[in-house]
Amino acid sequence: IPYLNRQMKITQHLALKLTHLFKAKNRRGFGIHSPFLFGLVQQVLRNKHPYYCFAKIEAIRNSLRQSNQKIFVQDFGTGKSEQRSIAKIAKTSLATPKDAQTLFRIARYIQAKSILELGTSLGITTTYLASTGSKVKCVTMEGSDQLIKIAKQTAHKANLNNITFIQGDITANLKNTLTQYEPFDMVYFDANHTLQHTLLYFNECVNWATPSSVFVFDDINTSFQMNQAWKQIVQHNKVTAALQLSRFGLVFFDEKLQKKTYYI
Repeated sequence: IPYLNRQMKITQHLALKLTHLFKAKNRRGFGIHSPFLFGLVQQVLRNKHPYYCFAKIEAIRNSLRQSNQKIFVQDFGTGKSEQRSIAKIAKTSLATPKDAQTLFRIARYIQAKSILELGTSLGITTTYLASTGSKVKCVTMEGSDQLIKIAKQTAHKANLNNITFIQGDITANLKNTLTQYEPFDMVYFDANHTLQHTLLYFNECVNWATPSSVFVFDDINTSFQMNQAWKQIVQHNKVTAALQLSRFGLVFFDEKLQKKTYYI
């Protein structure tokens, strides 16, 4: 059964990737009439300039990849908890350097002053997001207390003190977090990658969205569940424009933008 499940996930992933590539006609921003969105494609998605903090964060990632320490990881979403090595988590569960740096560039481009991350893991993407500016308020939520502990060490190694860590069941804590720390200019969804929970998180966060908010969803083309969640999200009445990338999905709430999904 585990083998069949893995094969099914791989098949779904490949099918969604091929479908996306077939639809991706706005790769260089062509056909996007909004100057804001065109600039995002040109200055963020096609930007390969290495920023000041990239080397330091990647050095921290490499040290995590070499760690033999094992931790007990709680998963409130699936209900499954297990002991895993930090090295394995760092090698298999984190956003790649390219994708993490894309998140950094998105936050820089929209000049986000406050960022919410759902799903901290080892704190690598958290560190990228918090490194966009010393005055940026970064709040990150994670179910596992052991992962939060490692993430705090990651932030300390990066000399960051602008991150608020919230440990516990995200489903139970999200509303209180939004009430206490809102508004957020950027929300990054990388927690429980199921249809039910992705929509639950979105429907809670969208109540606090402003015209300048940007929501970023991870792994929208990894499974049919996530792709279905993404399709429902872009149809929400508060969402205007959307950018669908190979891995990420971005939604915007500015009424000046045409309600349309662009495939990049």
